[in-house]
Amino acid sequence: MFTKTSISTSTLILLVLFAFAGCDSKVTADSNQEIDQVKKGAEKESKQQVPLNKDSYLSFFSNFPKDHLEDTFVVHSEFGEIEIVLFSNTPLHAANFVHLVENEYFNGTWFHRVSANHVIQAGNSDNPQTVKKRKIIGEYLLPAEALNENHHFYGAVAAARSYKNNPEKRSTPFEFYISLGEKFSLAQLNIIEEKYNLSLSPKQKEIYQNLGGSPHLDGEHTVFGKVIRGMSVVEEISRQETDSGEWPLKNIPIKVRLKSK
Repeated sequence: MFTKTSISTSTLILLVLFAFAGCDSKVTADSNQEIDQVKKGAEKESKQQVPLNKDSYLSFFSNFPKDHLEDTFVVHSEFGEIEIVLFSNTPLHAANFVHLVENEYFNGTWFHRVSANHVIQAGNSDNPQTVKKRKIIGEYLLPAEALNENHHFYGAVAAARSYKNNPEKRSTPFEFYISLGEKFSLAQLNIIEEKYNLSLSPKQKEIYQNLGGSPHLDGEHTVFGKVIRGMSVVEEISRQETDSGEWPLKNIPIKVRLKSK
C-alpha cells in the first residue's frame, strides 16, 4: 500500500516537473521569438533615415558607404533591361543614386519623358505613392559635379534639373535621363559651339562624330554614369508615342536594382 502510494506520488511529481519544463520551453521559445521580432524591427528602424534636407544631405552623402558606388545597376522595364555604371568623379550623385535604389524609390516610377533621338527620362509618375516616397527621403538639391569632365555622349546617364532660378545648376535627386542624341559632322559641331558658347576638345568632337550624343547639354547637367548594355532598349523606349509634353501615352514603369555579382 505504501509502495503503490509512493509510486503514484513520484509519478505525479515527475508529471508536474515535466509540465513546468514544457511550459518553460514554450515561454522561452515565445520570448525568443518576440526578441527576434524586436531585433528585426529595430534593424528596419535603424535603416530608415530622417528626411534629408539642404542642411543634412551633404554630410550624409559625403559619409555614404562606398561599397556599391562603382557597381552595375539594372533598370528594368517591359521593353527589356538597361545596365548602367556610375562615375567615381561624381561621388554625391553616385551616392544619391545608390541611396534611392536601396530604398526602392525608383520602383513604380516611370520613364515619364520620352524625346526621340534626344533623351529618355525616369524617376517620376503621377502616382501619389511617388510623392510620399519623396517626402520620406527628403527635400534637397545636389550640387553640380564634373561639368567640364563628363559629357553627353551616346548612352550617358545624367541628372535632371530645373533651369529656373538655378544658376548653380543643381540637380534634382529623383530624376535621371539617358542621352541618345545623334552623330554630328565637324561643321555641325562648330556651329553648336558658337550657338551654345561651348569649347569642345578634339576628343569630344571625335566622339560626337563617331558615337553621337547631345553636345549642347554639356556643362549644363551632371553626367554621373553611362549605359554599358541595353541601348537598343533605350532606342525602343525613345520611339514610343507621346503627348505634346513628351509624356508617353502608355505608362512605362521601371524597377532599378543592384546587379547580382
